[in-house]
Amino acid sequence: MCRSRPFRCALGLVIVLLGGALAVQPASADGIGDQQQQVQQVVAELDRLHQKVGQLNEQYVTALNEKAVLDGEITLAQQKIADQQAQLGTLEGQLANVAVQKFMGGTNDALGPLFTDPNSIDDGLARDHLARVAVNAGAATTDNYHDLLTKLDKAQKDLERKQKKELDLANRAEDSRVKAEKAAADLEVRFTQEKAKLGDLIAKEEKRQSDAAAASYAQQVADSQAKAQAQAAAAAKSTGSGSSTKSGGAGSAVAAGSSAVGAGNGSATDASGNGSDPGGGGGGGNSPPPVSGRAAVAVRAAQSQLGVPYQFAQASPGVAFDCSGITSYAWSVAGVGIPHQSAAQYASTPHVPKDQAQPGDLIFYYSPISHVGIYIGGGSMIHSPQTGSFVSVTSVRWDKVVGVSRPG
Repeated sequence: MCRSRPFRCALGLVIVLLGGALAVQPASADGIGDQQQQVQQVVAELDRLHQKVGQLNEQYVTALNEKAVLDGEITLAQQKIADQQAQLGTLEGQLANVAVQKFMGGTNDALGPLFTDPNSIDDGLARDHLARVAVNAGAATTDNYHDLLTKLDKAQKDLERKQKKELDLANRAEDSRVKAEKAAADLEVRFTQEKAKLGDLIAKEEKRQSDAAAASYAQQVADSQAKAQAQAAAAAKSTGSGSSTKSGGAGSAVAAGSSAVGAGNGSATDASGNGSDPGGGGGGGNSPPPVSGRAAVAVRAAQSQLGVPYQFAQASPGVAFDCSGITSYAWSVAGVGIPHQSAAQYASTPHVPKDQAQPGDLIFYYSPISHVGIYIGGGSMIHSPQTGSFVSVTSVRWDKVVGVSRPG
């Protein structure tokens, strides 16, 4: 039958082939979508593992910092006890001399059991009798003697509490260190496994997300600048021509403030840009502080350490840094002391709206805060990311930034 109607047969064949092709195409698209979703899930999981490593490292550094403070307190407490013991020894020596003098004078009744039954008296009772003898001889008062004993006993108990807490902190620090090293090893294994399966798709997805975050941030900065300019223009217009000089000065001040920080919306928003304050405290105020001339020094100090290895709880130039170690070092070179712990850095430094970040500012990641870098401008920062890595320049992931602060 197809011989008599070749055109219809050919048309039918084409329809069948097209139908098959169209049937296959959605499946192929679904396959691409599934792979993309898988890559995104892997990138998210790697980021969670990275965040876990950072949090454990923060716990380790926090415990070490607390232990260092406590070590200083213990040293002072030990010295205080030594001084008190020396005072007590001197007083007891004086009391003993009085007792001997009384005995040599033939009036040993006042000595009680000190000499009559030495095997039946303990140290506390001996001290009590010595004090009574001294009082009788006019050499001391029981109030002074017992006051010194009370202070010494209190100091010794305080020292014991500090020593117990120090041991607890040491154990806590070691536990965090072991967990952090295991988490870092797990992250490395997971990354190696996923890279073997997905190749460079992981890096491409990370770049895609980073580029999208950078574009969103650039738009946020542009919107902030436009808003500031509109507010300045409205303020100048509302003052009227009668006070043009004054309004011009105000407008110039607003514009100058905007230029100084790079975006200048003048708002009282916190560093995360959404009203949250994960670091707590830190002196945010209603407007960010001006950029310090020391910021350039801090940036150069951080740049001088590029290539230095990452290591837990380290801030040793040319040797090793962790994330908060490189930022604390950089600002110390600039003459500004900040804690060696990222959350403490955010809590102790003035906060800056995210869209007003300037070189030298500190960029904080995650909630709770567990990573920090120093902004160098152009959407980049210097940081010391994780075990096996080095101090390096990286693009700021603005979508993960929870705060910005400005030391100096």
